[in-house]
Amino acid sequence: MKESFRKKLLDKLLSLTLEEIERRSKNVEKNLQKLHEYIEAKCVMVYYPLKGEVNLLGMVRKDMDKKRICFPFIEGRGLYPYEVKNLDEDFIKGPWGTTHPNPKKTKRVELEELDLVIVPGLGFSPQGYRLGRGAGFYDRFLKKLPKKIKKVGVAFDFQVIENLPHQFPHDEKVNILITDTNSL
Repeated sequence: MKESFRKKLLDKLLSLTLEEIERRSKNVEKNLQKLHEYIEAKCVMVYYPLKGEVNLLGMVRKDMDKKRICFPFIEGRGLYPYEVKNLDEDFIKGPWGTTHPNPKKTKRVELEELDLVIVPGLGFSPQGYRLGRGAGFYDRFLKKLPKKIKKVGVAFDFQVIENLPHQFPHDEKVNILITDTNSL
């Protein structure tokens, strides 16, 4: 059942035009920048978008002088936050078509240093359950976070699915969900 949701949502994401992704992403950024938890956060982990995902790099570029910004580095079966100071020079190609921090140019950050983690997904339920791409990287990562660190899911409004399948306790919830039309 999860696979059919994944396929449907991925097909929809990949069918979006670059202009539509940019427009919708800017709306997600606006809603995220109004969020108290984001405003207060000093150290934020965000992600480098895959094709079709919400693209927050414009917001990140503007906020890099005000906040410490981290991106996930994939190593083995885990995700690890690395602080990035230059969006144009600090990345390399990672596994599965990902872009992640170059460990030779960036610094690993301890989980306790994070204030907020912005999480992508193929789909989310209104209750905050997340449907990822199936490898479990974010679920394992989010499970290890100290409780004080807020987890914010970002998605386009059509990615919020009322009866999204989830498997408790494997699937980790986000605390807050931000879309291009509202926040839940």
